[in-house]
Amino acid sequence: MVKNFQGLRIGLLLLAMVAPLRAEESRSNELSYTIQSGENRDLIWGLKFPEGEEKELSETETKQLLEETVLPRVIADAEARKEPEVWQIGFFYIDGLGVERDLEKAEAAFRVGMELGQLDGMLYLGEYFQELGIREKDDLAAKEAHFTRAETLLREMLDAGFQGAARSAIPLASAYLYGWYGLEPDPERADSLLVAVENCVPESPSSQFWRAKVFIKQKRYPEAFDYAEKSQKGFLKGAHESEKLLAKMKEARAVKVAAAVLGGEISKIDPDEFLEISKESIGLTGRTAWVVPLILLVILGVLYWRTRRSWEGEGNGPNLRLSILWVSAAVLAAGIGFSIRLPGLNNGFGHWIGAILVTLTCLLTLTMVGWGRYFGNGPLFTGIRPIFKALAIVVGGIAGMQLIAMGYGEIYKLVLGKPLDQQLVSLFLKSETILQLLGTVLIVGIAIPFYEEVFFRGFLYDALENRWSTKVALIVSSIFFALVHGLTFFVPLLFLSFILGWLKMKQGNLRMCFLLHAANNSFSVLVGYFSSGGS
Repeated sequence: MVKNFQGLRIGLLLLAMVAPLRAEESRSNELSYTIQSGENRDLIWGLKFPEGEEKELSETETKQLLEETVLPRVIADAEARKEPEVWQIGFFYIDGLGVERDLEKAEAAFRVGMELGQLDGMLYLGEYFQELGIREKDDLAAKEAHFTRAETLLREMLDAGFQGAARSAIPLASAYLYGWYGLEPDPERADSLLVAVENCVPESPSSQFWRAKVFIKQKRYPEAFDYAEKSQKGFLKGAHESEKLLAKMKEARAVKVAAAVLGGEISKIDPDEFLEISKESIGLTGRTAWVVPLILLVILGVLYWRTRRSWEGEGNGPNLRLSILWVSAAVLAAGIGFSIRLPGLNNGFGHWIGAILVTLTCLLTLTMVGWGRYFGNGPLFTGIRPIFKALAIVVGGIAGMQLIAMGYGEIYKLVLGKPLDQQLVSLFLKSETILQLLGTVLIVGIAIPFYEEVFFRGFLYDALENRWSTKVALIVSSIFFALVHGLTFFVPLLFLSFILGWLKMKQGNLRMCFLLHAANNSFSVLVGYFSSGGS
């Protein structure tokens, strides 16, 4: 919400009160009046002429006729406690039209209206005090007094069950929460007012939305999540009919995700919602979204050119800086498809556009120096024994990875008292159909392990070994690999990366590194698919 009271400033018709004509024949031809609320809480007065006597009058002429002809009768009727003048006279006192401006008399008149079931006047007065508080720039004590008076009146109406007061009480609470208009931020005061709104309008999604924000300020994240979720569902009911409600629903969803992240409970978030918010946060959802993969392609082109130069003559290939740039480009590519919507590719293929571009560039890069430099020449295996040995390494590596992952999860839960969050990882492994499963295995199980091995155990490992030693290359490349993948599975991935580095050190190429890496990733994808009931 922007920093203004939208309910006060957008010039909506808060009042469209036309004093009803008396039933008596003698009053049927009298002038009557209309009152509208303009921008900044100014009153717009109008005349209602008897049928057939309409006239075009200037604002000055209208007010003069009101004061000379209508007001004396209104005052007399108000003093005689006739409706509706007995309470509508309060508007004359607020505006100083024909009488001296007197907010106390205005409030007294509106209180009579409350007794008669007419709460519009008191609502206007509360909003009028809000506007006075907004306009006050120099006297902070006066500003606070105006807002306090507005809050008191709004609370009174909420307690009386007048739901219309919520439209002004909610933005006032938001001002308290964030300290808008020179107020001191006060989440407790904001929450107290929102509780009054909630008691009056229990299912108000706007009230729930702002209470969720209050709870985030107070670090009460589980409650913030619950209220944001209720708010999201409330706005969703009308989102298909209103762009404004659709936008509010998305805001509530973002607050819900924020509450889950800050509270360390990302597992509460549906992966699809997380992806949707990620895309919307970038703001690239149309044709301009193609700019992102094009930029990545330019980056990859520059890296390809620099790598080609690194092999010219007696060059040893990418140095340490260039190797880290390759890894950085791969990390950037991993999130591209999950952060933008590409027209025509809003599907599984679109999610992997970055990984696909990196894979193709990596293949092209290897053609410059030859496949054998990193993956060796000749047959993959010579005899049965190497095949069984390779199979034992793959099965043992996957089993060790899974056992360490489970143990790490249990230790994490024991120490921190909550389960290890695996939600973000599931975004990359999610498949719902056989076709999606095959695509995910192809990308996650084959393509990504291929270029990761080239970048980490190929470029980076060799650069570290050339600069320092084999042990440094093994340790640093392994730690860097685990760190790049995040802290959720740092320990299990560190175990895996040491095995992969050890295989590179022993064999001198990436054959077994790639086989183990690809088998482990493919296994994780298949487990995720079948454990979730995929079909």
